[in-house]
Amino acid sequence: MPSPRAIDARSPEDTVPRPDPLWDDWETPPRLPPTTPDLHLDGFDGPLDLLLDLVERERIDLARLSIGDLVDQFVAAMARFEGQVPIERRADWLVLASRLLVLRSRLFFAATPEIEEAVEAALERERSRLQHLQFIRSAASWMGARPQIGQDVFGRGRQGRDPRIASYMRLLEACLTVLRRPDDDPSIEAATYRPAVSKLFQVDAVLRRLRTLVDALDGPVPFTTLLPPIPAGVIDKSLLARSAVTATLIGALELCREGQVRLDQDSSFGEIKFAPVPINQRGSQRNL
Repeated sequence: MPSPRAIDARSPEDTVPRPDPLWDDWETPPRLPPTTPDLHLDGFDGPLDLLLDLVERERIDLARLSIGDLVDQFVAAMARFEGQVPIERRADWLVLASRLLVLRSRLFFAATPEIEEAVEAALERERSRLQHLQFIRSAASWMGARPQIGQDVFGRGRQGRDPRIASYMRLLEACLTVLRRPDDDPSIEAATYRPAVSKLFQVDAVLRRLRTLVDALDGPVPFTTLLPPIPAGVIDKSLLARSAVTATLIGALELCREGQVRLDQDSSFGEIKFAPVPINQRGSQRNL
């Protein structure tokens, strides 16, 4: 502990607290250099490292930022803090700015030929749309510049009665003509739609033919030999042939149900055999 004599020996200047040079000027207090330069762009306001982080995480559209303003502000910040920030930190700033420029340059060049073709097609569609829009705007401007009837020019009034306006009597006559039924007036023949009916094989005619053939058969015959012949000169032979197969099959099934014939088929979609049942057994068998 210092003695009282030592304390008294100190000068008055030593007993007065000296001011801190850091807080001498309260109007312009000293500021520490920033970790990264602050950028003030259209769409972003903040430090450089935050901008790079948002771009890499796709939280901000780099294409909307002006690359020229970014470079100008970065060069100005490098010159402003040249004597205040160590060169190592400014080198880190340069790396961040270079990373931003690399990401920005990738927006101008496609990664693969397929993407490049897709971009070219999208640009072509956009150019076509803009040309069409320009044409529509030009046509609208041309039409808007023409004199408007009722505003710039006035049409001449009609002379006499307007032929487009009919009397109430003419309207009632027209309604009566529409509402009148064809039966009320024999002279008016109603148009009736009658579709053309194709001449096809009927089941009853084919069934009569099969009854005649049953008595003349001695044993099983293929089903195709029972089909009726297709007459010559028919336009739609395919439709007539399908009707012959259908009518013959229905007729054969009807005779089998009556017990007059027997239908045999060895396999699925195989050939059908048509065999007559003996006369003394007819009516007792009703199975296929």
